[in-house]
Amino acid sequence: MNRRAVLIVGLAIAALIGGWAAWLLRVPEPENEFVGPPRSDYTLDDYHLVVMNDQGTESFTSTGPYLARDPNTETLALDKPDFSFPSKDGKGNWTAHAEDGWVARKGVEVKLSRGVTMLGPATATAGPTHIATDHLDVLPKPQTGHTDAAVTVTRDSSILTGVGMNVNLKAHTLELLSTVRLHDAPAPHR
Repeated sequence: MNRRAVLIVGLAIAALIGGWAAWLLRVPEPENEFVGPPRSDYTLDDYHLVVMNDQGTESFTSTGPYLARDPNTETLALDKPDFSFPSKDGKGNWTAHAEDGWVARKGVEVKLSRGVTMLGPATATAGPTHIATDHLDVLPKPQTGHTDAAVTVTRDSSILTGVGMNVNLKAHTLELLSTVRLHDAPAPHR
């Protein structure tokens, strides 16, 4: 074999090895991981939802203009929901409204956000309790709620404000966690 043929074969082998090495060292293009927003497996307009607990009694009721269910997490997204949390002791239901709502799988947790208002039942000695906050998480089974946002609680002529709140719907009690202020105007005599 002459020198020219050896040189051509050598260059061809070097080109193949160089191409193979470049292919091994290449930086792969990132995969497009975005697949779009999750798609609901069903939606409801003007819904009326009654969620039952493990004992078969009502845990809570919700109504609103729109509901969408996520098939992957089995959660519900709600627009402008109204909720009713029944009283187990017959003292009256707590009701709530928000711009947005979310219900966990099996109804074990409810999250309310944007413009949350909650109304507790009146008692023999006082009117209903009005609660206003930005977001509120409710656990229907122990009948409790929690927020870390600013809260305004109004009952009759009393206005209580603070940051953070724990509310026990069953016991009809609430606790403001910090920055608590009270404005109490005396009730007019009749």
